[in-house]
Amino acid sequence: MKKNNVFIVLVISLVVIFRVLFDVINQIEIHYEEAQYWVWSQNLSLSYLSKGPFIASAISISNIIFGQTYAGLKLFSYLALVGCIIFLSLASEKLSKDRNTFTYGLLASGLSPAIFILGGVATTDIYLFFFWSITLYAYISFYEDRDERWFYIIALSVGLGALTKLSMVLLPLSILVYFLFSKLRKYFFSMHLYLAAILAFIVCSPILIWNAQNDWVTISHEIGHLVSSKPTQNPEILFLTLLLTIPSSIFLFQKRVRSELFDAKFHFILYPILIMVLFFLIKSLSGKIQPNWSIPVFLTAIPIFSSILNGMKWKIILPCMVLISSIFLLSNKSITSNLTPYDPLHPARGWNETFQNLVQNENYNILVSDDYKLLSSLAYFMNEPTKLHLVNDKKRRLTHYDLWKRMDKTSKNILYVTYTDN
Repeated sequence: MKKNNVFIVLVISLVVIFRVLFDVINQIEIHYEEAQYWVWSQNLSLSYLSKGPFIASAISISNIIFGQTYAGLKLFSYLALVGCIIFLSLASEKLSKDRNTFTYGLLASGLSPAIFILGGVATTDIYLFFFWSITLYAYISFYEDRDERWFYIIALSVGLGALTKLSMVLLPLSILVYFLFSKLRKYFFSMHLYLAAILAFIVCSPILIWNAQNDWVTISHEIGHLVSSKPTQNPEILFLTLLLTIPSSIFLFQKRVRSELFDAKFHFILYPILIMVLFFLIKSLSGKIQPNWSIPVFLTAIPIFSSILNGMKWKIILPCMVLISSIFLLSNKSITSNLTPYDPLHPARGWNETFQNLVQNENYNILVSDDYKLLSSLAYFMNEPTKLHLVNDKKRRLTHYDLWKRMDKTSKNILYVTYTDN
C-alpha cells in the first residue's frame, strides 16, 4: 500500500473511531429523530410524510443484521460519513487538478465539525451529505471533461438523495440556473440532460407514488417550512453554519483568500452556492431554517477552500481542531453541569433509564403521547414500533404518526406518556 493510501485510511479510521468515542465518552444514547426513523424502519413504506424511504430502508437492513444496537442503528450512517469524505476529497482533487489537494479535501471534510458530528447520527443529514458530495464530484467532473455521461451519475445521486431528503434538488436546480446565464446554456439542447432528468424522476418515483396516494401531504409539509406565520427570522444562522462546516472560512478576512475564492475558475461552483444561500436567506426571513438545513450548501465550497489552502495544512487543521475540541468538552455533562443546570444534549441521553423506570411495571396494549419526540424515543427504548398513537392537536404540524390511526375506541390498557412541569 502506498504511503498516501496509508494516510487516507488512517485519517478516515481516526475520524470514525473518535466519532464513536464521542458518543461513548459523553454517554450519548440516541436522538429522538433517530428514534423516529427507527420506528419508520420497522414500518416500511414507499415514502413518509416528511422524508423519503431511504433512511428507513437503510436502518431496517442494519437492524436485521445487528439487531437493536448501536451498529444496528448507525452502520450505514458511518458508511455514508466515509463516502462523503472520500467524494469531497475527490472533488477537491478534480477541481484543482493536483493530487495533493485530495489530502487537503480529506482534512477539510474529515475534520469539518458539521460532518463529524452529524456523521454519527442516524438521521437524513449524513445521507444527504453523501449523495450531495457525489453530485458535486460528478458536476465538477462534467465541467472539466465536458462529458455528458456525467449527467447520468448526477441523476442517480440526485434521485437517491431525494429519497433521503427533498432539499437534495437545490443543488441541481441552482446548477441549472447557472447554466441558463452562462455559456453552458447550450446543454439545454442536449438529449442527455433530459434523459438524465427522467432517470432522476424514476429513481425518486416512490415518493411521487406515495404522495399521489396520500393527497400530496409532503408538498404541504414542505410549504410550511417555506412560509410560516411565525418565521424564525434568523439569517445570522447561515454564518454559524458556514463556520461549523468550513472552519477555515475565518481566513476570508484575508484579502488573498477572498481574491482567490472569487477567481473565475471557481464561478461554476460559486454562483450555484450563492443562489442557494439567497434561497436560505429568504427562507430564514419568511419561513423556518435550522442550522443543519444549509450545511450542504457550504459543503459545496469545501473543494474550493481545499484548492485555495493547498500547501497550508495548518489553516485547515487548526480551526477544525479548535471547534471539534470545544464541542467535545461542551458535550461532556460533568463539564457543562458546572456552567449550567440545563443539559445541552438532554434530547440524546438519559432517556433509556428514564423510560425503563417509568414503565417497567406497566401493562399496556398501546403507547400514547401528545409529543412525537417523546413517543418516538419511548417506542425505541421499549422496542415497540407498531402499537403507537399520537394525540391529535391542530396547533402542531402533522407528523407521520397522524397518518397511522392505530388506536380505536375499543383500545384498552392505554399507556399515556407526557411531559410535566415537575
